[in-house]
Amino acid sequence: MAMTPPGRHTGISVEILGSPRVRREDGTDWKPPQLLADLLVTLALAGADGRSREWLRRVLWSQLPSTDANPVVQAVQRLRKHVPIPKPAPGGPYVLDVPAERIDALAFCRGVAELAPDGGRSGPTGATGAAGPDELARVDGLLGMWRGSPWARDSRLPESAWNDVRRARDRLVARVRALPADEQAGLAHWNRFREHFHGEPGTGRPVAPAARREPRKRVLIVDDMIGHALAVALDGTYDCEVVGSLAAWKQLLGQEPPLDYACALVDRHLSERTADCGGEIVLRDLRRLRPALPTALMSVDLPYEDSESLRERLGARAVIPKHNDAHESLVPLVDLVEKLIARGQSD
Repeated sequence: MAMTPPGRHTGISVEILGSPRVRREDGTDWKPPQLLADLLVTLALAGADGRSREWLRRVLWSQLPSTDANPVVQAVQRLRKHVPIPKPAPGGPYVLDVPAERIDALAFCRGVAELAPDGGRSGPTGATGAAGPDELARVDGLLGMWRGSPWARDSRLPESAWNDVRRARDRLVARVRALPADEQAGLAHWNRFREHFHGEPGTGRPVAPAARREPRKRVLIVDDMIGHALAVALDGTYDCEVVGSLAAWKQLLGQEPPLDYACALVDRHLSERTADCGGEIVLRDLRRLRPALPTALMSVDLPYEDSESLRERLGARAVIPKHNDAHESLVPLVDLVEKLIARGQSD
């Protein structure tokens, strides 16, 4: 297993009991975009066991063909810039090389497990739920580790991945509720802890639940070269499904999905052959199956055809020239998607 360069990630900690972030030794934070946040949380919860590339592809990139693991590798490479993830042995798992005591969720579970069963007092007083001062300080410290509810954010990670953390949290809540009223009132972090869970039965404050959030709109991206880069750029605003080839598109259609996208970005060429116009086939399929879906044709090599007739022929709402220069942006991407979706809603 490859070793992390000495000092590169020395002293970092990973905090996922709230919005995921990496705390650097100098006190600054790195807050990952959604997809990298899901990957960070997955590896943090897995601890020393890690997760295999196949597991990550199946759970976090379930929309990809079963043979396509490149996005997993690319995402791990991006995450390695911020946290140590040694190169695994062939077939081995990816492991977040951060000590368990520096991963707040793992430290929390261990801290709850180490609470004294009698509240830190000997004798019959322990039966009342009362705790000694040291134990009260430990309980309050564990409550204070939470910065928010990890389950309030959109995530591709299954809820079952949090089972150990949820059980530890519920044990801590039961411990607090067993305390005498005066000791419970003396916990500095108890009220704030309860607020994190918005009236969750048995855990949060008995207040009205938070307003239901609108689900994020889904964007279809069909591109063989920069599809995943586009998805990362849109990750903070939209959920993206990336299709990297015409064969993958046909495979997707064979599964008879609902195609419930808000818009689609389609590259004209889906292979390295300049004669390939697979994206036009995708656009014609979308026009047949979802005629009201707003679409955009992207290409670095547009045909000798005026854009209006090109849009009419393919049913695209927009035609976007691409650049081969990696340092040059495609378009203001979020603005483009917002306009595409607005056009579809106004028709």
